[in-house]
Amino acid sequence: MFKGDKVKSKPESPDRLNRLVSGTKLVGDLTANSSLRVDGEIVGNIQCNGKLVLGQEGVIVGDINATEVEIDGKVEGQIKAEVLLVLHQTASIIGDIQTGRIVIEDGAHVEGNIQTGEASKSNKNFLGKNSKPNGKKLVPTEAV
Repeated sequence: MFKGDKVKSKPESPDRLNRLVSGTKLVGDLTANSSLRVDGEIVGNIQCNGKLVLGQEGVIVGDINATEVEIDGKVEGQIKAEVLLVLHQTASIIGDIQTGRIVIEDGAHVEGNIQTGEASKSNKNFLGKNSKPNGKKLVPTEAV
């Protein structure tokens, strides 16, 4: 009877994008109910119910759990990307990865184990309840 009866999901508004700009450091766990872009430094675990983008200057020392993850910077910790993980050529990962799908550009550095596809979905305890950043400083690495 009414043409506007259907409820459509709206694309995420740019206003709902959380940002941590270059030069900013956050110590502690972070939970975001929308997408997140990090160009600064986070020492703590991240739970993101959207897409997490780590810029080239960005550093995360802690575990990441997000729907999608795109990395240009450095991560020291475990990564769980439910749908997709994209590692650009400047990405440096020290830690294990669990994701539905992965794209790795030439030049990206990964030091750890990678689980993809159905095997990654069956491992519910990948990020343990007691996951804490190890407090180590990241050392710039060169791609091999």
